[in-house]
Amino acid sequence: MPGSNPVPLESLLLPLKPESLQFTQYEPTKLTRRIPRKRTAAVAICLFVGRLGDLYVLLSTRADNMRSYASDTALPGGKYEEGDKNEEWTARREAYEEIGLPQDPEQVRCLCLLDPFLTGNGLIVTPVVLLIISTSINPILNPSEVQHLFSMPLPSFLYSHPSKIPGWHFGISTRVAAAASALAPGGLVIPPPPPIPYAEQGEAGVVGGGEGRYYGYRDIEWGPGTVRMHRFLTGREGTGVKPVYGLTAAILIRAAVVGYDQKPEFAMTAPTQKTMVERIEYEVRHGSGPLRRAIEAEGMSEDWVDPKAKL
Repeated sequence: MPGSNPVPLESLLLPLKPESLQFTQYEPTKLTRRIPRKRTAAVAICLFVGRLGDLYVLLSTRADNMRSYASDTALPGGKYEEGDKNEEWTARREAYEEIGLPQDPEQVRCLCLLDPFLTGNGLIVTPVVLLIISTSINPILNPSEVQHLFSMPLPSFLYSHPSKIPGWHFGISTRVAAAASALAPGGLVIPPPPPIPYAEQGEAGVVGGGEGRYYGYRDIEWGPGTVRMHRFLTGREGTGVKPVYGLTAAILIRAAVVGYDQKPEFAMTAPTQKTMVERIEYEVRHGSGPLRRAIEAEGMSEDWVDPKAKL
């Protein structure tokens, strides 16, 4: 479980492009007000280094019998449980339960935490960036939660056209699958997905149509303003894999921006979009959902009173 990492990362990895270690310098935004632990969650951004020095992220297809977001493309993760010491602990536990990722910090290093995200059902989600060091890890999928596992280059989430993504043969499923297996650390075999029905996401706001509409977005009304929902194709849609969409896409865009210290070539936010902290504050002060109810039930409401309201 989480602990100290005395050996420098650079001595343990395949050749890694220097910009890829920006994660270790990152300090996330922290909420200054209390949140009930039962309304918190964490996701694991599980990275590994390809032979050309680029970072790849593991993504899964959720089981088709899940109560929520069935068959969606997702990151391993879930809600806080009793016994979890912190967000890293939650993310590691969920990654172990879903895809069999070892919890040993010497095999899987924690690089950093990212800024918290608000979900539609009132959870505060913290992304935890993990880097796979061991070359002898094989995923063990939990069939009750995960159908299959695949990878995408992390810089995929900085571009609106796949031809700009370094070293990625987009849109040819067999080549993408072969590249994923070849670029993974020794023995990390990523099984191909089975064919399942695929329903395309809505096309409102789609851009980049010259290459199969790889990237798209739609702006929706949420809380105090408009929020941009991004969507990326995976190159595996022909075999039934859904695009990376919504919260997962937003988290991976943020991870790519931090990891490569580079802005995406598309606008990350809608013109009137508030910051995540502002959206969380609005949900607590003006919403009526589970986050506000939990804060009231645990006597934390005073933490969230707007100072201006006392004047």
